[in-house]
Amino acid sequence: MKLRTRLPLLVVPLITAPLLLVGLLAFVELKDSARSRADQQTQLLLERFDAQLQQQIRSATANVLLFSEDPLLQKYLLAGDATERYALLQRPLQRKLRGIQRVFPQYYEIRVLLPDGFEDLRVDDGALPNLTEEEGRTPLFLAIQRAPQDTLTQIAINPDNRQPALYATHAVRMIDPSLDSYNATPQLRGYLSLTVSLQALLGTLTPSPWPKGGIALSDARGRPLAASQELEDSGLLQPSTLAALTSASEGERQVRLADQAYQHQARRLTDDLWIHLLVPETVLLNESRKIGNLVLLICLGAIALSVPLLLLVLRGQFIRPLERLNNALATLGQQQQLVQVTVQSADEIGELSRSFNQMSLALYQSNERIRDLAFSDSLTGLPNRLMFIKTLRREIEQARQHQSRFALLFLDLDNFKHINDTLGHAAGDQLLIKVTEIFQANLRGYDYLSRPVGIEVSRDMARLGGDEFTLLLNHPEVDQLAGPVAERIINALAEPIDLDGSECYVGCSIGIAIYPEDGNSVEDMVKHADLAMYQAKTRGKSNYQFFSSAIAERSQERVLLDQRLRSAVESCNFHLHYQPIVDSRSLRIKSVEALIRWDDPELGRVPPDQFIPLAEENGLILQIGQWVLEQAAGQLAAWKQDQTADLRMAVNVSSVQLAQPGFARQVARLLRQYQLGADELYIELTETAVLQGREQALANLHELRDLGVKVALDDFGTGYSSLSYLQTLPIDILKIDRSFILNLQENNNGVILSAIITMAHSLGMQVVAEGVEDQAHLNFLTSEGCDLLQGYLFSRPRPADEIVGLLSQPLPEAC
Repeated sequence: MKLRTRLPLLVVPLITAPLLLVGLLAFVELKDSARSRADQQTQLLLERFDAQLQQQIRSATANVLLFSEDPLLQKYLLAGDATERYALLQRPLQRKLRGIQRVFPQYYEIRVLLPDGFEDLRVDDGALPNLTEEEGRTPLFLAIQRAPQDTLTQIAINPDNRQPALYATHAVRMIDPSLDSYNATPQLRGYLSLTVSLQALLGTLTPSPWPKGGIALSDARGRPLAASQELEDSGLLQPSTLAALTSASEGERQVRLADQAYQHQARRLTDDLWIHLLVPETVLLNESRKIGNLVLLICLGAIALSVPLLLLVLRGQFIRPLERLNNALATLGQQQQLVQVTVQSADEIGELSRSFNQMSLALYQSNERIRDLAFSDSLTGLPNRLMFIKTLRREIEQARQHQSRFALLFLDLDNFKHINDTLGHAAGDQLLIKVTEIFQANLRGYDYLSRPVGIEVSRDMARLGGDEFTLLLNHPEVDQLAGPVAERIINALAEPIDLDGSECYVGCSIGIAIYPEDGNSVEDMVKHADLAMYQAKTRGKSNYQFFSSAIAERSQERVLLDQRLRSAVESCNFHLHYQPIVDSRSLRIKSVEALIRWDDPELGRVPPDQFIPLAEENGLILQIGQWVLEQAAGQLAAWKQDQTADLRMAVNVSSVQLAQPGFARQVARLLRQYQLGADELYIELTETAVLQGREQALANLHELRDLGVKVALDDFGTGYSSLSYLQTLPIDILKIDRSFILNLQENNNGVILSAIITMAHSLGMQVVAEGVEDQAHLNFLTSEGCDLLQGYLFSRPRPADEIVGLLSQPLPEAC
């Protein structure tokens, strides 16, 4: 039987009688509950007030005992000479008592009474008049004298301000060491009395929780001390009324005041203090009437509407929504954990249960996939940056709690970009996978990455992105362990890696930061390890460096250099020097190389090998390179116009410039602007400039050749190129790196130079030798047929106005 048939048969006969019975039971229960809540509320108010009062009494009792033992007070009471007491001791004692008032502002009056009741010393808050000094006959002092113990607390009306206050008094009994024997009985020397304000406590009486009711305080004889504003306004607080209420025993009873019934609750707080709660019976009855009327209306409405509308409601609001929910749950939801329910029937609920089980399984599987993607690198399977940050943060917290240490290794592959650019991104991805396998194969148990509880990680390292990896080392001797681990990884990557039959070499530079010496936060540890890695790269790559303050200083210097460089670019704070290039046969200056110089007001002379790499990183090289081209072309045009020199101009071009679309058109525009021939201006570039951004770089080179602009390959012999590779490039001039010339007599450099010159000539290229500094260099290069020479033997780089003068000076000749 379907649920749409079963439900009406079960519900219709059972709906009316249970509703009436439930309504009656609910009325009785709610009435009793309302009465009980009112009783609980009154008891809670009484207990809270009692607890606060007792706390103040205990505090005042403890403090008056403590203050009475003060040596200055005891010395004051023992002083028999009036001059000593009032001239020497009274002011210090007053200052000390005022200090106590500043700490305990509720003690608005502190008094020292003599045994006969005379108020010998008094400190108050400054706003209280002193209407009584002789207190020997006051009820308060008589109660102190009659007290069986030395410490007495009582609540009474303060005669000075007519406000109820708590009095804590202690009898100070001492022997006089100067007059009495050591075992003499201590004599009463006086009393220390604290007057404690009850305003904060009395403030809790108002407002009353009940209209026309309230809370009142009276002494043991029924005299009113304080009351809530509602009771004071009602006129019920007559001494005779409270006296009658106080004379009764503690507890709850019903009383009639001013022709109105009240529920009275009384409690004795102290021997002379009572608290009274008066709740009008009408308040309780009104709530009961409201509850009864509400229950009656609900029952009648339910009976009147439920039967005729039951079938319509069941079909429209229950059966059909269940069917829609069943269809939706079968296809909806991919966000929950795996929760299975038992299928117990074949009706709609059973179908809903089966659909829910299918949805829950789909949600669980989807969450597992999302969880894996959220914390794992999709290529290598290692934890990703998000997982690494969570792990490092937890590692820092654990190290801080246990005062332990750990090391963060920041690993960066050295030649990954070159392989990625030359072999393609697919080969780069394959290389990253193989490098990950090499990393893990060379890590031992104590090298492993710490894992947060509750997060499954299937690898022991993290990949931050690109070719950057991290490794956490948690070991007591981490500073001795980190170096060997880094060296083991570097040595492992020194071996060739096979990529589909091609052997590739990729090194690894590692920066190491130690917690807590090198940082105590996630940001500091990552930044310092990264700085150490960068320092390792600047020292030749394939090595590791520990973070140090010197590295931090160099980082700051780099930041400063970047700031000053940006300022120099904005203000064009550069100038050009020119170094002659000499024909080896005629020893005449044929061309000059434009070399940028930067003199900063703060940093002084900054060498190009410092700021040019930085400019390539931050993108400023485009503006700088454009400025150099403009200045060099303009200077060449000026020399040509003055007919003082017939020279060619060589301009260095960055790989970033060469990789820009339209670079060749930019050079063509300069030639037209300054009316220069294409053979009068040629560019110099390094092998790296050709290899990086190869397609666009080659396109620009071919466009330059079509224009007639010659191209020189600078620093040949220090990069990856071979002479056979040069056949594919539109290169006209080969510039041999100065390191070969300076070390001419070492490592067969002379033989290498001869071979380079011969092979370059066979490819139709001119050869320029850099670094010619002495006569031996000149003799060798001239004898080997090197075409052009450049070096300090002929001239250092000079300003433009000195170049013309060099044309008429004799140059060194080969011997």
